[in-house]
Order: sequence, then C-alpha cells, then structure tokens
Amino acid sequence: MNTTTKVTIGVLAGATVGILAGILLAPQSGRKTIKKLVGKTNELKDKMTDSITDVKKAYNKRVDALMDDGRSTINTLKNSLKV
Repeated sequence: MNTTTKVTIGVLAGATVGILAGILLAPQSGRKTIKKLVGKTNELKDKMTDSITDVKKAYNKRVDALMDDGRSTINTLKNSLKV
C-alpha cells in the first residue's frame, strides 16, 4: 500500500469518526439525528467510492507502465540475441 492510499484511508477514517461523534453528541431529536447520520453516511460513501476509483486508476496506470517496460525489455533482449 503506497503513501497516498494510506493518507486517503486515514483522512476518511478520521472524517468518519469526527462526523459520527459530532452527530451523536449534538442535542437534537432522534429522528433528526438519524436523518443527519444517513445523509452524512451517503456523503462519506460517495467520497470513498471516488477515492477507491482514483486508487484503481492509479494502480492500473502503474501496471500498464510496468507491462510496457517489460515488453520493451523483452524486445530489447530478443534483438540483442539475434545474430
């Protein structure tokens, strides 16, 4: 797991704890608190989905680059071995 992924997970976990603590400690009725909690949960879900999508894109880009490097190295070796 790279640093960007760790930071993203840490930020999202911290935000989740902060949001939950703020909502649960706020002096509101149960119905309002539940409604607010559902709204914040949906926001967090959307942020997590976006973050996971970004991580997947970065991962796939890196894999593609490594595959291209591998193919290039194999072609170079093949060409150098030809007589």
